[in-house]
Amino acid sequence: MPLSGRKKNGAESGRQHGAEARSIPGWLATDPFSGVAGLLNRWAAPVLWEALDEKVTPLSVDESVKLRGAKMELKATGQVGWLFLSALHTIYRRTLTQDAEIRKLRDEVAALQERQLLMKETIESAVTLGDQMEARCTALAVRVAKQKSRQKPKIPSAVQVRALVRKEN
Repeated sequence: MPLSGRKKNGAESGRQHGAEARSIPGWLATDPFSGVAGLLNRWAAPVLWEALDEKVTPLSVDESVKLRGAKMELKATGQVGWLFLSALHTIYRRTLTQDAEIRKLRDEVAALQERQLLMKETIESAVTLGDQMEARCTALAVRVAKQKSRQKPKIPSAVQVRALVRKEN
């Protein structure tokens, strides 16, 4: 359930918090956690923890809080931290799932491209073979036509003529 009491869609919420993160010194709207920074900016003034720039560990975070003398109610802070950690974990799992889907789709695209290339080569081979067969058929047709033109016309013999005349009578 959203903390504001009204439900927002993810794109609207992300744009709103990203815009709020732009006004925070040291944060860009394109940073991966700009949405979190924007939401925190709505709850409290931005605090840049310079002590965490070196190496971030749970102990260094605890020491930084103590050194700054920040008075925080640990239970409420822990609940908010768990909320953000749960959201981050959910987004991370979703990202892993989407990455796996992207890899699967890329593999499918690669397989389809290979099949397309194979089909293209098969078609080119068939066209070449068809052209060769057409050339052979044309050569055979020319050869048959030349042979027929060289043949002597057949003149019927006298016996054949007499037989034909007798049939008619």
